[in-house]
Order: sequence, then structure tokens, then C-alpha cells
Amino acid sequence: MKQLWLLATVISFAGLLSAQEATQTQGPVVAATDNRPVAASSEDESNEGRFYLSGGIGGMRIHRTADPKPGSNVRGIQPYLILRLGYDFADSPWSVEGYGMFGRIRESDKTQEENVLGVGAEALYHFDRYAEFDPYLAAGLGYVKTSGTPAWQDDVDSHVFAQAGVGAFWHINEDLSLRGDIRYHVALTDEFISYTSADIGLIYYMDGDKGSSAETVAPMAETATIEADALAYDEASEHAATLRDVTPEGSVDEMKLELRLQYAKDTSIIEPSNYPALDELLRIMTLAFEANPEAYVTIDGHADRQHGSDHAYNQELSEARAKSVLTYLSTNGIPANRMKAAGHSFDQPKDPVNLDEGTPSNRRTEVVIRGVDEATRAKIRAAK
Repeated sequence: MKQLWLLATVISFAGLLSAQEATQTQGPVVAATDNRPVAASSEDESNEGRFYLSGGIGGMRIHRTADPKPGSNVRGIQPYLILRLGYDFADSPWSVEGYGMFGRIRESDKTQEENVLGVGAEALYHFDRYAEFDPYLAAGLGYVKTSGTPAWQDDVDSHVFAQAGVGAFWHINEDLSLRGDIRYHVALTDEFISYTSADIGLIYYMDGDKGSSAETVAPMAETATIEADALAYDEASEHAATLRDVTPEGSVDEMKLELRLQYAKDTSIIEPSNYPALDELLRIMTLAFEANPEAYVTIDGHADRQHGSDHAYNQELSEARAKSVLTYLSTNGIPANRMKAAGHSFDQPKDPVNLDEGTPSNRRTEVVIRGVDEATRAKIRAAK
């Protein structure tokens, strides 16, 4: 009966997590910056998942029971090798794996060694899917067979096991990760037969097309020649590395500025080193509002894109970072009702997208002051 209780618990847990996913709005599943490597999107902007191979080495301990029989004659930790083929679902905390296992078991008197073979499948629920440290819960079923003398206390050489446990990935880069896993296995038989396994290994991710084709890269935002006065302002400004005037030639009633801010890792918190540039932006906006009380501001956040970049996460991150700029400005005197913040994930790149290396220039915040004519722009630039 203990085996049935474990199997029921595994099934109930999986059902509960699935129900949670169905009833909650999908939040960011990546605790990472907007250039975290992730799988290219298709034309409909839905992300593709990724296959991966994982090889490892571990040890298994067969548990004994005193009733009704004295238990297995196998003692201690028995070594094994394991190979997994997995698939990460895009924009989801779920992945699935199939595995094959080969090991050697030795009885306590050390007179006989036997092979042990196993296959199985598991579902993994990740708590922080694309973070550097990626912990998860796992549950599934496996089939284990021993050659020669049976290792199990019921003298049967093979069993189907329900298994559950925990593990974690440590993502080294886009293609490689380390992993560690612990599982508890219970046979689906009338007798209580169980073992524990633990292993460590290396993961290699198999990406699809890494090209920069029209199918995998969103159309770039249109570019235009920048006003000569804007270029002159940038050349003379001490904040040009962070704040640039990129107002296009021919603009009738707007002033466009571009921010390249630094944020605390994995957050939308602006680093204090950016405050002087934001104070310059405050000065520009204050003069614009003085010149035109009807002026208003839009703040648009944009993310960079690499292979596998998670669209949903980057959407939320770009929104949060745009709102952090709005919060700084409103805290320092700009009326919040005169500003609007929005995020655009990686859908509006400014420069050609490099899916392999990333394109830092596409990671930006654009601030557009509406209601600023050419004469006012000239006065603002001259007053610095």
C-alpha cells in the first residue's frame, strides 16, 4: 500500500501544479537580465523549446526491510551511469526527460557482481527556469532489471518503480549546464521494495537554427538621420554614454532621447551611477514643460535578444525598467499624469540582431517628449 500512496502523491502533485499553471497568469519564468541566452521565436513570435542531452554518474542504495523477509543481500552504494534526453518547453516552467541507466551491483560477500539496467521518464517542474541556479522537482516512472541473481528481496529480477525527488541545474552558458539529482524509487508491487539514487552530470543543449533570418528576427525599428543640433548636443554632453539626443531630422513637435541605463542584476532597480544622466533628463523635461504646459512624455523599454530569449519574461522586464524611469522622474518633480511607460520585449530592435552574441545597443529605454518644436529643442540644448 505504501507504493500506491507514493504513486498517488506524485500524480496529485503533478495535477496541482498543472492546475496552478492554468489558473494563474504566466509571470516571468526567467530570473535573469534581458540578454540571458534562451531559443529563437518563429514568425508568430511563439518561442521554440530546446532538446538537451545529459550524461552523469551516480550511486544507488537498495533499502532493506525486516518484514516479511530480511531484505536484499546487496549492501552499500552501487555505481551507475545515466544518459538523459530532455526537452524544455518554451515560456513554461516544465521540462520532460527520458533516461537510460547502466550500473553494477555487488552482493555483500563480494563473490558476485551483476548488471543493472533501467529506463524511464520524468516530468520536471522548475522554480526559476532560466536563472543561473535552477532548482526543480521531478516525478515519473522507471523500469529496472538486474541480470543473474535478482537484487530485490522478492527474488524477482525486474520491477516498475514510481520515483520522485529534487534536483538543480547550474547554467554555465547558453549551451552547457551542470546538474545534480536525488530520487527515491518505490516498486509498484505488493511488497515494499525501494532504493535511493543520486547523480551528478553535464548537460548539452541542442539549439535549432542559429541564423538571423527574417523568420527568427523581428523587423528592425525604422531609423532616421539625427538632427545636427542633437548630434552637437551629444558631442558636448558629459552624459553621452548614458543619455543621448536622437531626435530625427524633420521632427515637428517632439524630442527623442535614448537612455542606456545600468540596472542591478535581475531587477529593474537603476544603479546610482545613472542618476546624473537622469537628472539631466529631468532638466530637459522641466524646460520642455515650461515651454509647453500641454507637453507629455512616453517612456518605452526595449530588450536585447539572443537564442532562446524568453519573450514573456523580456516583456515584463522591459515594462518594469520603463516604469523605474517613470518612478525616478515622478519622484523628482515630473507629474506622473504627464508620463506613460510601456515595454516592447525584444520586438523593436534598433540595430541588426546578433542571436549568438547579443546586441547591447538594442537594450535601451526611449523617452519621447511630445509637444516640443524645433525652436524649443534648440533652447533646451543651449541651456545645458
